[in-house]
Amino acid sequence: MHRRRTIATLMLAALLFAGSPALADRIQPGEAQKIAKEAYIALYPLVMNYRIMHRQAIDNRPGHLPEGFGIWAHRGLSVPGDNDITMPNVDTHYSWAWVDLRAEPWVLTLPAVDEGRYYTSQWNDLWGYVLDNPGTIEDGNSGGSYLLVPPGWKGDLPKGVKRAIKGESVFLGTLTRTELLSGPDLPTVEMIQRAYLLRPLSQFLHTPPPEPAPKIQWPAWNEDCVTDLSFFSYANFLLRFTHPNPKDKELFTRMAAIGIAPGKPWEPGKMNPGLRKAIQAGVKDAAREIMENAYKVEYFNKLFVGSRHLDTTYMDRATGAYLHPFGNIPRQAAYVMVSRDSKGEILSGDRFNYTMSFHAGSAPPSRFFWSITVYGMPDRTLVPNPLSKYSIGTHSLTVVKNHTGSFTLYFQKDSPGKDKELNWIPVPQGNFVAVLRAYGPDHRVINHAWKLPPLVRGDTTPAQ
Repeated sequence: MHRRRTIATLMLAALLFAGSPALADRIQPGEAQKIAKEAYIALYPLVMNYRIMHRQAIDNRPGHLPEGFGIWAHRGLSVPGDNDITMPNVDTHYSWAWVDLRAEPWVLTLPAVDEGRYYTSQWNDLWGYVLDNPGTIEDGNSGGSYLLVPPGWKGDLPKGVKRAIKGESVFLGTLTRTELLSGPDLPTVEMIQRAYLLRPLSQFLHTPPPEPAPKIQWPAWNEDCVTDLSFFSYANFLLRFTHPNPKDKELFTRMAAIGIAPGKPWEPGKMNPGLRKAIQAGVKDAAREIMENAYKVEYFNKLFVGSRHLDTTYMDRATGAYLHPFGNIPRQAAYVMVSRDSKGEILSGDRFNYTMSFHAGSAPPSRFFWSITVYGMPDRTLVPNPLSKYSIGTHSLTVVKNHTGSFTLYFQKDSPGKDKELNWIPVPQGNFVAVLRAYGPDHRVINHAWKLPPLVRGDTTPAQ
């Protein structure tokens, strides 16, 4: 039975590519719903990374300030309203950039920075795979140049370039992080950010530039696509700019049977109503499942890994794109999310107060620094509070410890009292999550041998 269904699907896919999209109507609604759900989960990172790229490099409507391809956008510490990505950190300054590799490679150059400062230029492709992290952990703080290349590139490295960075799409993006040290460090961070360089290879080599790549008619981003059929219109458009991977072949064959394929027009209006309804149901099933899975995640480590290390674990990749696009690999940063209290209930700022207590010497072990940041749910964003305080950790010089070295953190919407406010993280009135980040994490954090203390509801006695 399975073999007959596979052969039928292949035949339908071949007919579709031959120009008979109406033949998709021959698929039974139940099968179409299943395929649509699988496709949505697999393609979710691709479409949501287009959302980010569109906001940062393409959208030039009034009131929007895109930087364009190959141009840096430097930010300060994240604040409420910064929604380029969800769950931003408040420990490092962000620098964004996107490059178009269709005409030629680009060269990234990082400056040397002071020892003891963490910085990393994380590069992802449109699938969300973490391709490389030039900077402190991989290369030290002496700076250097790196070549950004398209899929299939096999050229020689130019003199003075350390290595090539290649993904599975012709567009690559970076979230470059520069640590803000304690004290009057802002001018130094801004000077470092200004020294980040991106140049076309021809400019780096002082040679004539190649012919420019053809202009692209970019589809405007519509937030409603996340839960409707237009999601697959974006997917078909974007698949043209990705390199097929053999690991995806089986799924892509099934997807083609309902009209999902690189560059193919997505025309749900031409489908019969039953098929269209089934595909919409598959989209809703998938969107709901991704959100539900997000609440089950504790250790983000498995969600953010190097290219193709996830193989075909599509749900992990989709959950990572939902929770924290451009999250980094465990070697750079370990993430632990707390979404429920010690009794297993979802965290709610308007219902309860919470505490988290650390014994002496039990702070998160990391080479650089750690922090715990609060985000409102389900938006996964920073929420305004009277103190403009969203995080606590290594850079919070005001954390108060008792005489044994232990300390307690307070997670609640109202002040826990003047004597405790230095250890207070204001939380929103609704549901929220708390995320630990450990930069340059100790192996005990990566391997889950070190455990983050639970959030305990109500008043507790600080650890002794």
